[in-house]
Amino acid sequence: MLPQHVFPPISPILRDRKFTFALVGATGLHIALVSLNLPSWECPIFRLTGIPCPGCGLSRATMLLLKGDLAGSFRFHAFAPIFLFAISTLILSVLLPRSILQPAIARAELIERKTGLAALILGGLIIYWLARLIFLQAAFVQLIRG
Repeated sequence: MLPQHVFPPISPILRDRKFTFALVGATGLHIALVSLNLPSWECPIFRLTGIPCPGCGLSRATMLLLKGDLAGSFRFHAFAPIFLFAISTLILSVLLPRSILQPAIARAELIERKTGLAALILGGLIIYWLARLIFLQAAFVQLIRG
């Protein structure tokens, strides 16, 4: 168990409705553009270095997951279900009334403090990314390039 003083990174985002709305809007726009095969913003890390970042493929994976293609989704990025859950949570935090939202955020903060869930997910994402780079680099880069 992590110490009680571990800073919860997710609950402050849920408390800031304007920032959350902007984040949800940008994510929704990006996923919509990708799903319609229209130009969208590229990963700046991949564009500059030729090395996929930990999130490369996540938009296409999420779009495939929304279409029900679980195998295709996992081919692009295994963290798509986690990402979709996070985006759904952000959408709810924008739509729900504050009377319902505040207790839910308090519970989320408690879970974050006790488990370090965000750190665990981030650590898992980094390990997953490194494994793809080390063991499947050519296939990973080719998948991202399309």
